[in-house]
Amino acid sequence: YVKSLASETGEVVDGPYSGRLTGYDLKKTLAVMLHDMMRRLDRIENRLFSGAGGVNCSGSDSRLHEAKLRDAAMSRQTQPPPPPPIQVQQPASSSLSGAAPAPAASDEVDASMLLSGYQENCEIALESKFEYPDCEAKVEWMMKHWRDDPCYARHGVDGSECSMKIFLSEVEEFCPILPFRQHLLRQNESVAWVNRRQQLDNGAVARESARLSLLEQLAGAPGLRERVNQRWQSLASAAVDGGWPDRWPRRRVLAHVGYLSQPQHWPPAEAAQWADLLAGVGLLGHRLTVSIDGVGLRRQLLKLNYAKTECQGKRDSVITHLVTDLVGILQVRSVLGKSFARFACLYRILAPFGVEPKFNDQSFSSSNELNTPVSGLDLSPMQYLSWLPFTLENFYLGLALPPPALPNMTNLPSRVELFIFGFGNSVWKDAAFYLAELRKHFRRIHTAVSPEQHPDVPAYVVNHGLLNYTQYRGLLLSMVSNGGGIFVGLGFPYEHPAPLEAASLGLPFLNLRFKPPLDRTNSDYLREIPVSRKLRSQDPYLESLGEPASFLVDLEAKQLIPATLARAAAAAAAASANVSSSVPKDFTPAAYLARVRALFSAPSLCRVAPLDDLSTSSWAAVRNSTDVATAAAAAAAAAAASAYSGGADVLFYLGVEGRSCSETCLSASKRSVCAPDQMRVINRRLELQERGIRCKRIRYDNS
Repeated sequence: YVKSLASETGEVVDGPYSGRLTGYDLKKTLAVMLHDMMRRLDRIENRLFSGAGGVNCSGSDSRLHEAKLRDAAMSRQTQPPPPPPIQVQQPASSSLSGAAPAPAASDEVDASMLLSGYQENCEIALESKFEYPDCEAKVEWMMKHWRDDPCYARHGVDGSECSMKIFLSEVEEFCPILPFRQHLLRQNESVAWVNRRQQLDNGAVARESARLSLLEQLAGAPGLRERVNQRWQSLASAAVDGGWPDRWPRRRVLAHVGYLSQPQHWPPAEAAQWADLLAGVGLLGHRLTVSIDGVGLRRQLLKLNYAKTECQGKRDSVITHLVTDLVGILQVRSVLGKSFARFACLYRILAPFGVEPKFNDQSFSSSNELNTPVSGLDLSPMQYLSWLPFTLENFYLGLALPPPALPNMTNLPSRVELFIFGFGNSVWKDAAFYLAELRKHFRRIHTAVSPEQHPDVPAYVVNHGLLNYTQYRGLLLSMVSNGGGIFVGLGFPYEHPAPLEAASLGLPFLNLRFKPPLDRTNSDYLREIPVSRKLRSQDPYLESLGEPASFLVDLEAKQLIPATLARAAAAAAAASANVSSSVPKDFTPAAYLARVRALFSAPSLCRVAPLDDLSTSSWAAVRNSTDVATAAAAAAAAAAASAYSGGADVLFYLGVEGRSCSETCLSASKRSVCAPDQMRVINRRLELQERGIRCKRIRYDNS
């Protein structure tokens, strides 16, 4: 009727003075308007149906196609559906006559179902709420502010909760991908992949090209460049050994080496971390860009021009990961200014001591006066990469310690020699008694420090001056090959990679005990570090490994020092005769590469890690605690999943009351790496009962 009336009156002159048969009652105007609206609706239906069904139809054909789609949906109800990734729910009016039957779940939402009144289910599952703890808060924020910037509308946000969750999951990373959107992401997947065969198995040319490119970018940092080149060789040998998946995502990584901008009086812990990480990232085929100063950093960050709008997210980024250290992250914050938080998910930060969550949380650290240069960054604790399992909540990246390759034996008589590890002139001055005691038992004592900055080094100590990494490593290996060597700590620097690396070469570490233990309350140095743990020795990790890796020296028990030195000398001589490492397998190049691959394969560290398949995990329990709360907490210290240790099983230990999870896992009898994400596995009534743990009282929290 509308189309006919529009055609009939389209050429007729209308108006109050055109004659009495014109029917001047706005019917012409309404007819033309309705006809235009009908054409627009047909065009919309045509687009919807062509997208859902793959056909091109218009007008009455579209309505015929709608009926066919509805019949197809009804027929699917009689067939067993596949596991549904979505749920489609009926609206309240669906019980009225003429309403289409509820469609079966499928991988897609048909346009005909949407036109019939059905809606996508945008509810987030309970387990996903734990996985994405900030999702609901972000949705509430967008409800109030989505009109503040037009870019939200350009990304499809229309004020509905569904559109906001789609934005927060597909443009940003605060919410899980909605089930009915997953097939669209699979179709539009644009992730580049590294092929194992091309990169590792048969990729000698590709690896060499990546190595030369990396070394060229490090031309301004010769010391780090040399370490990276040395590490590359050992990691490359491990990479070709096998045990790799067929492919992994290729990331665009910007690495800013911040510590190089600070004056260096001794090799910092970051040097070892950076050398291993840069070599590992390049070797695995990621697109790596390195900056070593503020100018290079600013040049690279200027490429993040999409920060000009409020809501552009990860898919627009020219980089997928920004790796830096604790010095570098402050420089990044200075350059980005107010945009720093917008790129929070990109950051991966090398933290030699780790960063405890209470220092990372801005409100808690400020209210409790936990002030350090890097306090209050409000990042995910898993974005901090530690070289030892200091803090359970940080990502344990570790180090890659290659096996020793000893030089040819010389004709010199066999003797155990010492290498003194201590930086700062005051350290040498305070150790005068200890050095004199060492001289009574060992004739040959070496060190490698700056003579100008260490005038109190005794004359009987052979000071080789500051050595590059190749020279330093060669000196230690020559000591091992000529009868054995002992690595001697003078108490500082704390928790440095050098003693662990020396132990991997066969040099036991003389580890000074601290009485009382040092922490941020009685040490000016530790007051600037974002941790609160107490150091009972210079290297608590090696202390946990025990002998022959580490021998504790108590300077207050002077009568015990000769016996300790004798045991250390015997261990050094044995290592020289039969070279073996007393360091755990976590530090092999193969295990390290597995962790690097896991770090950059994870989609995001801004959220809680999802539950892994633990059906093949083995269990172990030490039932010596009667406190269920302590039992559950200690069980949370799940040791080294396969991503951490390169294939080890997950073990659950029941700790002694009053002993922390870290101490339980790192004890000499277990030597495991804690993984707090496994707390979600064990913190269930049935799981605890299966392990013989009985709870006196159970409380359920829906949080």
